[in-house]
Amino acid sequence: MAGVTEPTPELAEPILAEDDDYDADSAIGTESITSSTTSIAESIYKHRHENGRTYHAYKEGKYILPNDEGENDRLDLQHHLSLLTTGGKLFLCPAGKENKLHRVLDVGTGTGIWAIDFADEHPESEVLGVDLSPIQPKYIPPNLTFQIDDIEEPWNFSSKFDFIYARMMIGSLADWPRFFEQAYENLAPGGFIEMFDDPFPPLNDDNTWPENSALKRWGELILSGCAKFGRPADATYHYEEQLKAAGFINYGKALYKWPTNRWPKDKHLKELGMWTYEDICGGISGISMAIFTRAHGWTADEVEAFLVDVRKEFKDTRIHTYFPVHIVWAQKPY
Repeated sequence: MAGVTEPTPELAEPILAEDDDYDADSAIGTESITSSTTSIAESIYKHRHENGRTYHAYKEGKYILPNDEGENDRLDLQHHLSLLTTGGKLFLCPAGKENKLHRVLDVGTGTGIWAIDFADEHPESEVLGVDLSPIQPKYIPPNLTFQIDDIEEPWNFSSKFDFIYARMMIGSLADWPRFFEQAYENLAPGGFIEMFDDPFPPLNDDNTWPENSALKRWGELILSGCAKFGRPADATYHYEEQLKAAGFINYGKALYKWPTNRWPKDKHLKELGMWTYEDICGGISGISMAIFTRAHGWTADEVEAFLVDVRKEFKDTRIHTYFPVHIVWAQKPY
């Protein structure tokens, strides 16, 4: 496959675990919407309240993660983790190397942190961040606009983009082939699309799962729950074939691993594991609640009781689990 970025040796091979005694404590690591051209009904700002969390009201129920302060903090921490993963790069594809990036789209912008950083680094670009939730800050770079919209509806953007970026959209879309078709239609010739995702369930190469592992079951229940919603949490594995079917060329891919805690021997992977623990385990209630209650019929109390054991295994350095991270990109032909 042309243009594929090979992962570094420590990522291509199984991760070597640190040979030390388990320490339960040491696993923990240290244009605004209102001015948008889109008319936003007041009801959009009235979030849905459920099991002590808030969720988006616009197109209610499509996105299964909360949009409250706790989840927004987790998303910003996830941005830090993503930059640690890529060596500080906001994207990996060759976008902008041959042609100026006049217009850039950030799909599922969330808190807008990626779009803000990109707009700051690329003042020559007009950046648009799109999301179902109006949770973005008011004060932003002058070349950035946020818009509340549903990316699963027909795209009606006035001009084509030179770069489309989407991070952590896994479990969010029902029709990925249609998403790539619309992205293709809305890219200028030579434009790029890049996807950054960590599919479920988490993996374990050396079978260090404990018997009746709660962490393993958690990952499987996330996967099956998203499947019940018709929004697969393992869609990442099909991105390349779907991009090709949509007409894209010059595919590229980089593979990484996010360990669940500091269990790896490698210093960089250990750091990634510490931040992964903080990000995913720290926000695991919000990640899990809607999926378990809506898809599996659990009560909120049952979810929280189950997560006690999941958190214990997340922290256990004897369990060598990680999330596979895929960064996939492709180009629209000239």
